[in-house]
Amino acid sequence: MEQKRILILTWEYPPMLVGGLGRHVYELSKATAEAGHIVHIITTHVEDSLCYEHMDTVHIHRVKSRYEDKTNFYRWIGGLNEAIVQYAERLCKEITFDLIHAHDWLVCTAAKTLKQTQGFPLITTIHATEHGRNYGIHTSLQWEIHMKEKELVQEADAIIVCSQYMKQEVQTILESPPQKLFVFPNGIDENFFCYAKPSYSVRKKYSLDSRILVFSIGRIVNEKGFYTVIEAAPSLIKKYPYIIFIIAGKGPMLDVYRNMVMERELQHFILFVGHISEEEQRAFLQESDIVVVPSLYEPFGIVALEGMLAKKPTIVSDVGGLSEIVKHGHNGYKAEPGNADSFMQQIETVLENKDSAQCVAQKGFDLVRQEYSWKKIAIDTIKIYDKVTYKSRNGR
Repeated sequence: MEQKRILILTWEYPPMLVGGLGRHVYELSKATAEAGHIVHIITTHVEDSLCYEHMDTVHIHRVKSRYEDKTNFYRWIGGLNEAIVQYAERLCKEITFDLIHAHDWLVCTAAKTLKQTQGFPLITTIHATEHGRNYGIHTSLQWEIHMKEKELVQEADAIIVCSQYMKQEVQTILESPPQKLFVFPNGIDENFFCYAKPSYSVRKKYSLDSRILVFSIGRIVNEKGFYTVIEAAPSLIKKYPYIIFIIAGKGPMLDVYRNMVMERELQHFILFVGHISEEEQRAFLQESDIVVVPSLYEPFGIVALEGMLAKKPTIVSDVGGLSEIVKHGHNGYKAEPGNADSFMQQIETVLENKDSAQCVAQKGFDLVRQEYSWKKIAIDTIKIYDKVTYKSRNGR
């Protein structure tokens, strides 16, 4: 195996985790380095984090945007790309990289510039599209982002997506040639739950000992479908007065949803807890009775893997990548996206058939362990690295 020197560009990386992108890059880069390759990541500076560190066999470089005001996010991202290019050009004088791997439109300008100035082949992973998130392009900002996505896709030598659903979306919406597209799922560390402290209990912290706990987590935005939970709750509360819905995450809709819960006097049954630590997230998953993923748009849905790895009955929207992970009634349950009655029926199915629900949860656990290993995904990704570098060297 020829050792590769890989330069990864990503705006999101631990400890800054906004959505699933940062976790994806962390796990994939670690697995790639463990396979014997040299991996350098350039990402956003985070307060109280080192500008450079060598962690989990990966070299991490953090840079500050040249435009500090985050209220204009698009301009701030532009400044981050400028800083990435400036830093990368210095780094490239010390290390001869074989390729660039860029994650999403947020690093498009830097990736394109470095490909042109350094001559590296470019691989990109498209995690989601602006068109998909917003059910179309409706504003000038969405158009700008959409065009950045198209630019990145056109510039890339190979494009990786996480599901067949996303392959179709990138092919049709971003006009990618099908021969450049490769589908590799997201994965999960099989030791994901080994890092939670055994003594830590969210049931004790939130006084949930006698409650039926239904847990959800994600960015608090419209596309994650948490409004469906608010709509489904009243009917379920009548039948199961001890049920409680815990929804974790932060985002622009957090206060809107909290106000809805108060207005409907559901505050004892639905709790939007905001941002939680990874330790708390894992504890909630382990101590829940049901995990629900009610997304309206979901390119993949890594939280479904987390619920299944926790051996919990996992109910997902029948949409996007979630549809490809879950086989209804076999390793999980599907509900119609945005349909409160459909989710209510699936929750009732689980609560009324606990033995069969636990068999389904066991099959979900087995599937995740067998099919969604980061080691396997890294091996498949490295084959693409080999392919594009071979073509680059041989002028094909």
